Amino acid sequence: MIRYIFKRLLHSIPLIIAITIISFFIVHWMPGDPIRTMLGDKAPEEQVVRMREELNLDKPLYEQFQIWLKELVRMDFGESIMWKESVVQIVKSRIEPTFLLALIGIIISVLLGVPLGIVSARVHGKIMEKILSVLSLLSISLPAFWIAIIMIQIFGVKFQVFPVAGYHTIENFGILIALKDLMLPGLVLGIMHSGQIGRMTKASMLEIMKQDYLKTARASGISEHIVLNYYALKPALTSVVVVIGFSFAALLAGAVVIEQIFNIPGIGNLTITAILNRDYPVIQVVLLFIAIIFIIVNIITDIVCAFINPKVRYENE
Repeated sequence: MIRYIFKRLLHSIPLIIAITIISFFIVHWMPGDPIRTMLGDKAPEEQVVRMREELNLDKPLYEQFQIWLKELVRMDFGESIMWKESVVQIVKSRIEPTFLLALIGIIISVLLGVPLGIVSARVHGKIMEKILSVLSLLSISLPAFWIAIIMIQIFGVKFQVFPVAGYHTIENFGILIALKDLMLPGLVLGIMHSGQIGRMTKASMLEIMKQDYLKTARASGISEHIVLNYYALKPALTSVVVVIGFSFAALLAGAVVIEQIFNIPGIGNLTITAILNRDYPVIQVVLLFIAIIFIIVNIITDIVCAFINPKVRYENE
């Protein structure tokens, strides 16, 4: 297992380097001038030129890239053009609400999706399966803002169970207040991702249920409940874990629409603000952060799958 983990980590290094290089050029090829965006169109040309020189934006692109690489090697990610603060500190301050929101969302989606998929597999070919399939399809197809509006009206306005906007940090208000602020948007994300997890659980279960060893287990007199929840569910979890992992990574990368609707100061909200203001240092670090998140979650997912199904590990060693 250690060899397998080391191999996966080793393969990730070239990918991180490639993403780092690509993110730099993509950001600098974006249309718009960050200096003009920050200072305004009526700013004196002398001030614009001076600011551009201070940020090395007056140099050719390859020189800017060399400067950025040297700073990257020293782990110096620079300062934000807009906020005039350390980029690392800005991104770090936005990780907490995004991580908690992603955690709440993925827990709810698993609690809804996995049982939904198991029940759908058990009632395969019956009217109940069609009803559950429609529900899972709706959770995938409905727009995020529409689900958010419904949840706000029910739990935020009518019953006033959860706040409808804003976030209070753990450091200042405690974990319970922070979780309460994120429960409503987390519920929206959980509903959105539960359909995909449920469909994958159902498809994996139906595929496993065709195997001969399950027929033998039934013929041996083992109850259908044990056959499905013990002999069929564990092998089916490999594909389900992959979907859960990528859903969690996508949530950590920033649930942009949800963070905007509920005014949560997370990674998604930061990304939109940085793009609108052409804040190159922030955008580059956010892209690098998102790439690393996907790589880490992918590695963890592979490790979990290898524990569930050792055949995965043996095939990749």
